[in-house]
Amino acid sequence: MKRLVPIAALLFASVTAHAAGPQPDVQAEMKKMQEAQAKLMAAMMSEQKSRLGYRETIAALQDAAKKRGWEVGPSMNMQEAMQKAGQKDAKPFTMLTMCKKDLAENLLKAQVANKAMPFVPCRMSVFEGTDGKVYIARPNTEMMAQMAAPAFAPLLRQFVDEEKALLVGIVE
Repeated sequence: MKRLVPIAALLFASVTAHAAGPQPDVQAEMKKMQEAQAKLMAAMMSEQKSRLGYRETIAALQDAAKKRGWEVGPSMNMQEAMQKAGQKDAKPFTMLTMCKKDLAENLLKAQVANKAMPFVPCRMSVFEGTDGKVYIARPNTEMMAQMAAPAFAPLLRQFVDEEKALLVGIVE
């Protein structure tokens, strides 16, 4: 018991000294984490300037997708949705649904087989930026392919090649 008293005193002194020492700035640490998260989210999207006007970009993407054998689904007028939600100054913004069906099916099968979260890059957005220029935004499939499991990274790289071919002549 006599041996435990000095050890207990030492532990108490250590804890007290630690508590009295410099404390990390919790708000600063949280801000750093939020900034890192925002950078990661931004990196997960790819944005390129279009050579064409807003409506021409939409039509060119849909035409190029059809020519490459992609399924072209409905488009959503997000500007209208944002205006209905109260954002009166919403700029033109359309979300396109289009996908290379055979690649998507193979990718989903590989993801499910590897117990990975199923995800297929089958959407692109066309929007007018604050600078008045037209942009195309899509998932950053190239980054995803670099981070993906070996079982489905090659399929994501095929998506990268398809997307690049689709965008030829449309993006700057």
